[in-house]
Amino acid sequence: MRLAKELPACVVVLIFISAIWFESDAYRYVAVGTLLPTAVYYFYRDFPSRTKVLIGYMGLLCIGWSLYVGARFAYSYLSHAELGIGSSEGIYLFPLLYPLSGYALFLAIRRPLIAVCGFILISFLVAVFSIDIPALLEGHRAETLLHNNPIHAAIAQGIIILCAVPFANYLLRGNVMSRGLRTGFFAVSLATVLICFINIYTLQSKGVWLALAIALPFQLILMAGLQGLGRRFAVLAGVIFLMAAISVTMAWDGIMAVADDTAHASAALLSDIFTGRGVIQSMDNAIHDNSAPASFRERLMLWASAILIWMKDPLFGHGVTWMHEWQTRAYPAAEYNLIHNGYLEIAVRYGAAGLIFYALLFSWAARQVWKASREQVIDPAAFQAYMAVLVFFCITVFSNSNIRLAIGESYMWFAAAFGFYCYYKRQSRNTVKVTTWI
Repeated sequence: MRLAKELPACVVVLIFISAIWFESDAYRYVAVGTLLPTAVYYFYRDFPSRTKVLIGYMGLLCIGWSLYVGARFAYSYLSHAELGIGSSEGIYLFPLLYPLSGYALFLAIRRPLIAVCGFILISFLVAVFSIDIPALLEGHRAETLLHNNPIHAAIAQGIIILCAVPFANYLLRGNVMSRGLRTGFFAVSLATVLICFINIYTLQSKGVWLALAIALPFQLILMAGLQGLGRRFAVLAGVIFLMAAISVTMAWDGIMAVADDTAHASAALLSDIFTGRGVIQSMDNAIHDNSAPASFRERLMLWASAILIWMKDPLFGHGVTWMHEWQTRAYPAAEYNLIHNGYLEIAVRYGAAGLIFYALLFSWAARQVWKASREQVIDPAAFQAYMAVLVFFCITVFSNSNIRLAIGESYMWFAAAFGFYCYYKRQSRNTVKVTTWI
């Protein structure tokens, strides 16, 4: 009976994060269908009593940020319509919904394990379906059926790995279900990790390779630091390390064929910067270096153009009219209006103020998840997955405009909402005192 009551909410959560399996805007439709009644419930039931959860200073900051973005959008549209409006500008209004989304999770999710088990099972099926055997055998880049391009698919597979590993460790730590189910889910988790390793290799995304090479060891170190080097964890870590080592060893020639030129070009660029030539001058030298890979030079064109535009208004950026400046960018040979760097996407629009806002938001969210884990409000596995995925995503954002894509939008939304969820759970346990009225 309890399962029947809680299953609908878990299904809604899985649909909200479904961009990790199939790139679509389903998360937006689910949000519209669930957040409206959630808001009604809050303002007519919880809010008047002033005895339930409050959004706190970070919630107020999210609302203030969204009002600021909305005001700039309205001013630009009404006063400077001739300058045009860039694409995907509405996502910067989403922070308005982050506190409410966390409250929806707080109300609906009582047994997170149900949603987590669903996540693992669906991820396993998607990983198996995504295997491109001809690409693996012949050495060419895998085709993607569920995502718009291989980079998006590789990011999704990396996130799945970083969620499956803590879940496997969670199963080893306690009798959370029957022994048969635990064994089955543990085997499925490890199989998912292995298959995702294979898929990430065939998808040939250098940025994802680098991000996973940093985030996965970080996660294992974090797990060891939080729970110690117990025998069960040591076995799991050894298995994961062995999987990764065998995968890299067998695929080394392919990895070098894809990444070697870019690695050398990146090293040369960094060396040039450290000699004191300056960032823009060093990037310009690399752009005109015909020995560097074309894709590397193209990204540098986009980044250099974006930096130069940002520097015209470094504090507050150009708002939604940034595309007007983009038409006269320094390197028009790169024809995209996707900058392929999430930080610069924010900077050209909202400058250092925007970067500081998002840094504060996700630092606060990570702190709430950490405190909730330490206070045993949530399981430590949730914190281990949360931090590793956050590190992974922040690294991938350096070379891709993930924040403007379904997988990035829904991830940032859910990650912020989960921070508020932990904040509200801590309030309900009286482990945090909120001093704001709202």
